[in-house]
Amino acid sequence: MNRIHWFAVPNPEQKRYPEWRRSFGISDEGEVFVPAAMAGDSPEDEVMLCAAGDCQSTALHLDHYFVPSAWLKRVFPKHRELIELIEDRAQLTTASSSGAVMASDPES
Repeated sequence: MNRIHWFAVPNPEQKRYPEWRRSFGISDEGEVFVPAAMAGDSPEDEVMLCAAGDCQSTALHLDHYFVPSAWLKRVFPKHRELIELIEDRAQLTTASSSGAVMASDPES
């Protein structure tokens, strides 16, 4: 798998979400990765295993599993609209790095 570049959006005013919940990754091939926890009621480790079983790339970032956004929308559509917002942000991020800050990368 190619390298994944990690980004985190800022916390909204009056909210304090952990960085992993505000993070997304973009692979060198342009594939967007979102937190597996976005599946909703399914535990993120089970979502990761489902993705791996479907021959999807998975990643571990900030001690949480991330899966391809296109796959997650298709298999677990509960938060489809939010995933599409993240994909839009990822497209903007690849066009110019404004709008998101590079997240810490403990694997580097």
